[in-house]
Amino acid sequence: MKRLVIGVSASALFVASAAAQTTDDVLFNGTVGDACTVVADTDGTLALNGTSTVLGSAEAGGAAGTATVTTNNTTFNVTIDPIAAFTTGPADADTNTTFATQYDAAGATTATDVDGATPTTLGNGVTNLTVDAAATKTSGTFSAGTYQLTATVRCSS
Repeated sequence: MKRLVIGVSASALFVASAAAQTTDDVLFNGTVGDACTVVADTDGTLALNGTSTVLGSAEAGGAAGTATVTTNNTTFNVTIDPIAAFTTGPADADTNTTFATQYDAAGATTATDVDGATPTTLGNGVTNLTVDAAATKTSGTFSAGTYQLTATVRCSS
């Protein structure tokens, strides 16, 4: 009887060992939609020209702002929304004032001195933008005070 019990125990171990070696696959699925993100990296600095009629980032003492645009296909364009007014400024800041922007692109997209309103087709990947903005008095000069304007970088398809 002892031999029978030992024989059954050995068979049970063989069956348990074979069952522990079965496998199956676990699948992972996902969908990636069209995506375009804009991240403002560095704020720009406005500086006044010698005649006090232009307040811009390309003037001596000014600095361009930067943004990073990341896309996963080539159906997107980049533009900079038109600026209508200063965000902050003296009471007469917007009087007789026109605004302009331009940008350069490097990385997945390359472009130079593009007017902000002109769409540029973005390449697939990371594009680094350098953005300049300027306010110009068509009559008169800029008054003393603190000025701020906002250039909105837009990615659209």
